[in-house]
Amino acid sequence: MGRTADQPQKRNTGPRKTGPNAVTFSGPLERDSQVTEDDMLLDDGIASDPPRSNTTAIRRTNLPIPRPPTAGLPGSPVPVRRTGGQSKQLIAPQAPPIHIQHPARNITKPQAAAAKKKVHWLLPVGIGMIAMLVLWEVGSLVLAWGLARYDDLRYGNPRTYQVDAVVGHGGDSPLHPSHFIAVNLNRQAIVVEFPAGAQSGASSYVVPYYILGPGGDLTPITLEFRDVTADGKVDMIIHIHLQSQDQTFVFVNAGTKFRAPNAKDIIHL
Repeated sequence: MGRTADQPQKRNTGPRKTGPNAVTFSGPLERDSQVTEDDMLLDDGIASDPPRSNTTAIRRTNLPIPRPPTAGLPGSPVPVRRTGGQSKQLIAPQAPPIHIQHPARNITKPQAAAAKKKVHWLLPVGIGMIAMLVLWEVGSLVLAWGLARYDDLRYGNPRTYQVDAVVGHGGDSPLHPSHFIAVNLNRQAIVVEFPAGAQSGASSYVVPYYILGPGGDLTPITLEFRDVTADGKVDMIIHIHLQSQDQTFVFVNAGTKFRAPNAKDIIHL
């Protein structure tokens, strides 16, 4: 391939000797070298460019565009350099904080049941029994106090009980029954009889034992009349109402008055 018309022609000034054994190249060799160089330039696309001028100016049209300073941007390894013309130090904008959310861990909180010690089953049972005993004691005291107040209203102090009955003494009848008064006088049960309601033939009967126990002087006494010896006569039964139990004592009807029982009497209560 021949060279282009615009390309400057090389001048051959003749053989140059650079040393005692200088090598002289002939014209055809230089021609072939020039042709080979031109072919390579055409293949690379450089030969189509306009011819270069013999100046030292450098064309800057194809230079890469300068990038703006990347100092201060996140991930930039180049720090900001301070130039001589800067009067104030440039403050790089701070990047927004990056919140990294860690995966939730399986953190087991101590259970409240594990923190508490296990309670033996006897503990609540014992507490319940103690509470029941306390309630029973308190209830007993309250009941005793209530009964005492009731006896005060009904029997008075000392405890006194009155009743009318027909027992066949002193010509008593349903129209004129005998009157009986039972008194707890200093822990002693005493019964006073008024035959047919008359004070002239009054007689008294004393139970041959004392009323023992707490509150014995406040124990009420009542009377009951019925035949317990199966002799056809009405007998007198004295009831002593203690807090724990009732005690009874029987006076047998002798026809004109009552007497204490003996071994021959068969009593059926």
